[in-house]
Amino acid sequence: MNKNDNTICFFWIGNKIEIPHSLVQSIRLLMGDNVNVIQLTNHKTLEIEGVNSVKRFDLSDKIMIARLQAYSLYDIETENTFFCDADCIFINKLSLPIIDNVNIFLSPRLIDFKINYNHPEYYEEFVNKTANEVMPFLFCAIATKGNQQDFFKNLLKICLKLPDRFHRWYGDQYALFLETQNKLSKFGILKPNIYQYEIKEILTPKHLEDIYKRGVQMLHFKGPHSKIHIEHAMVLLNYFIDKRRE
Repeated sequence: MNKNDNTICFFWIGNKIEIPHSLVQSIRLLMGDNVNVIQLTNHKTLEIEGVNSVKRFDLSDKIMIARLQAYSLYDIETENTFFCDADCIFINKLSLPIIDNVNIFLSPRLIDFKINYNHPEYYEEFVNKTANEVMPFLFCAIATKGNQQDFFKNLLKICLKLPDRFHRWYGDQYALFLETQNKLSKFGILKPNIYQYEIKEILTPKHLEDIYKRGVQMLHFKGPHSKIHIEHAMVLLNYFIDKRRE
């Protein structure tokens, strides 16, 4: 990857920075300086060690709006940009798909389930719905080719029109669903078992080696019960990479 043409971008608010620090550490461990790393945030959050640049914006205090504001205000400067959640770590170098005339790649939900429409508050839109019916794409991994700011601006506009409960939770994924309805031919797909492999329990050396060999590029520690395993995963990753370099 040429660092002038490729960027990994993440959003984080708050000064408990252990989670995004692990993300950036993993990028530098696997890719060195051959990729730009951009932190999107507000004016108060600390800079994460190892990023190339911090882009600070005046953001809403509602997390879903703030995230979409940050994505839409960021002036994409490189040819290939990968937007990922901060609660992820890379275990392989990032390699994005290339498809002619496709400029935005989305990550489909791998596991479907019936949504608890009363959590974290009541969502009438989700009554008797499964996740794939109303939020078929995750927001944890999105890749763009060229400057696709208008795409994120449209998502922000959609989210702002939704009931206030979506400004606190689910708004990014539900806006993405509404934006992509009947337009799926415009988008490419990021294979979920490659670009956002979900970790739900403590990672073992054998598991890490197996998924590395299968070409998994990024692990996603989704939810509070998974995030507690990030620190252990980073210890394993450092050991694993050191052994491969011997």
